[in-house]
Order: sequence, then structure tokens, then C-alpha cells
Amino acid sequence: MKLSRRAVMATGLGAALGGAIGCTPQNGGTGGGNSGPITLKWWDNQQSESGLSEYQQAAVAQFTEAHPDIKVEVTTVPYDQYQQRLQLAVQGGDAPDVATVDQIWTAGLAAGESILPLDDMIGETKISHDSFFPGAWESALVDGKLFGVPFNVDVWQFTYANKKLLADAGVELEALTNWSGLTELGEAMASSQVAPIGLFGSNYESTVCVMDSFIYSNGGSILDDQGRSALHQPAAVEALRFLHSLVPFAPDGVLNNTNEKIRELFLNQTVATEWWPALEQPTLADSDLDWDFVAGSAPDGQTPIGTYGGWNLALFASDDDARKEAAMTFIDFLVSPEVNGKVVDLIPGNVAAAESFLQENRLNPEVIMTHLENARPRPLSPKYLDVSLIQQEMFQKILNGTEVQAAADEASQRIDGLA
Repeated sequence: MKLSRRAVMATGLGAALGGAIGCTPQNGGTGGGNSGPITLKWWDNQQSESGLSEYQQAAVAQFTEAHPDIKVEVTTVPYDQYQQRLQLAVQGGDAPDVATVDQIWTAGLAAGESILPLDDMIGETKISHDSFFPGAWESALVDGKLFGVPFNVDVWQFTYANKKLLADAGVELEALTNWSGLTELGEAMASSQVAPIGLFGSNYESTVCVMDSFIYSNGGSILDDQGRSALHQPAAVEALRFLHSLVPFAPDGVLNNTNEKIRELFLNQTVATEWWPALEQPTLADSDLDWDFVAGSAPDGQTPIGTYGGWNLALFASDDDARKEAAMTFIDFLVSPEVNGKVVDLIPGNVAAAESFLQENRLNPEVIMTHLENARPRPLSPKYLDVSLIQQEMFQKILNGTEVQAAADEASQRIDGLA
């Protein structure tokens, strides 16, 4: 079975772009109107070892054959360089026409008028909210306006387990979908040299994504409907207390451990479980581990709710109506059921494309689909970077011994005080 992988998270995503907003770029390329074919610039990010650009170029060739009046220049930037290069392009007035933007960048870019609302433009396309995962569509909405189209998605988190270690502990895999099951595994392996739970707490975006999923699964939120912090509310505090209760079952160094570190331990069979999105499957498929997974973890009797990760296709600001029309035609093509799965390494944002992609590329696709349908995006705030950093610092304080309610109260005050 072919399995592909691609990065989706990074520390402080949106930091540089949040600082770049405020200047409206004037897109380059060959002009529109009657001056000849329109040349669009499309930027995407990828890991350097990915061969995705080959498939993207093939898709572009298919598009230009059907639309000979539109040319597309594809730029695929290594993931670790993408944020800075896009920031510089926006600041320098040379942004691409179309680019993938992290879901958590969307609100900041929209606030700075660097990307355009699409509501008045999708009417001429086949793009419709019911073709995409609800939470992914929500991630592109800012004050009720659509500022992107879901391109690819994934969910934090799935619980991956070493089947032999679980069997030795006498714990069923499905029990891990419940908070009580995680505690049961921890207690069953308390005297083992192997850590039962792959909890990590470093100052990193993936820590926030896992934290959010436990809060969401307990019926809580990060921000309320008025944009004020909900971290101090009972549902969030209870979830944070539960996460803190898992510290004795985690590998040493939880304060500094990242999900990548836990992966190393999981592959070395010195931790029994790890938390990752579905993109972890190719790594595990290439290993010698006997592994399986379940979707998230929630209080007993409740449904696990994941945290969305992924990227939206955004249209950068331009005064050229012909360019905007051409760009929307291209976006419509990229997210179509026939094409979306061919040009992403994460899960396609289009539901029909995702179903086919998962059947071909992932184990237990029905589990992943259900988690995708239930997942929620991170807060849709122009100040998301600040919110994320405050959450990271709050969790570090909790891990260092600060009482959970006190840490959450302080974090909420800081969030509510953001200008």
C-alpha cells in the first residue's frame, strides 16, 4: 500500500505572517485583460524529500490544456522555509496570486487585507461548503466571510499504540478512546521500564493542538463566541487537570519533549503510545512495529473531538479582475474531487477526494473520516500566535507545578488583554 507523508505543524505558525499583514501586495506576472494569456503564480510548501511537485506540474499541465488562456507558474518551497518566504513576498508586494496558507494564518492575513474574501467569487465555481469537511470550511471563515478554500487537512490527534505492549498490559486498544483507558494503561504499566503514555509538553504548536483536542473532547473551548478566553472555564480546566494527571506515566523530560522525540521513543519501543495526526502512518508503516490506532480520547461516554491542522488555498490581493477570475478558476480545479487527491500529501480537503485518498493511502480510513468530520479548528483569531504562545506557557507552568485553575486564570487574563 502506498503511503505518503508531509509536515503540517510548526512552532508559532503565523508569527511572521501576522507581522507582515497591513501591506496590500500587488501581484506580478503577465497581465490580464486583452494583453494575452494570464500567468498565475501558485505557491505551495512541501518537505524537501517529497515528490509532490511532479504531480502538481502534471495537474497544471492538465489545467492549462483545458484553459489555454491561463498559464500557471508553480513554486514549491521546502516547508521550513515557506513561512519566511511568503512573509517576504507579501511585504515586498510580490505575493503569489494563489498560495496555500496555514489555517491559523487566515484570520491575520484577512485582517491585514493581504488576502481577499471569496464569497462573491465562488458563485461562478463548483465550490460549495457541503463538499468540504465542516471544521475545515470553518477554518477559512473570518467574521462570516470566506477567505480561503480547504486544500488539505489532518487531525490532532490519533492515539497510536504498540499492540504487543498493550496486550502485555492487558489493556484493549479501544479503551484508549476514553480518558479512563489512558489512566488504566498508565497504572497497568506503572512498574514497567516502558513509559505508557507519550505525553509531551514542549513550547511547540503540536502541544497546543493536543491540548485543544482534550479540551474540545470535554465540551470546552479556547475562546468563546466573543473572542474572550474560555481556558478558565470548568470544561477546559478539567481537561488540563486530566492531562497533568498523565505526567507520571510519560517519558522523562516531558517539559522539553516534542512529538518528534516521542516518535523516536515509540519506534524504539520505550513508550507504548504516541499522539500524532494521520500523517504519522507512513512512518509507522516503514517500521517493524506491530501498531494500530484509535481516534483521540474523551471522557467516558463522550466522542473524541480532534483539532484541525491543514492548509487553505487563498487568493492574494489584486486589483485585476481578470486575474482574480483566473485564480478562482484554478482554485476550483485544484479542489475538485478528481484533482484534489493528486496534488496533496495530507488528506484532501474535498470530502469525496478524501474518501478515495484514504482508501488508497491510510489504514482504517473510516476511523480517520469520522475524526475529520468531528474535528474543530483552532481559534479563528488574528491574534492566534499570541493565544498559542500563552497556551504553551500556561501548560509549562502546569507541568512545573502551578495549580491548574490558577494557571488557566492567568492565561485567560493575558489572552483577554491582547490588544
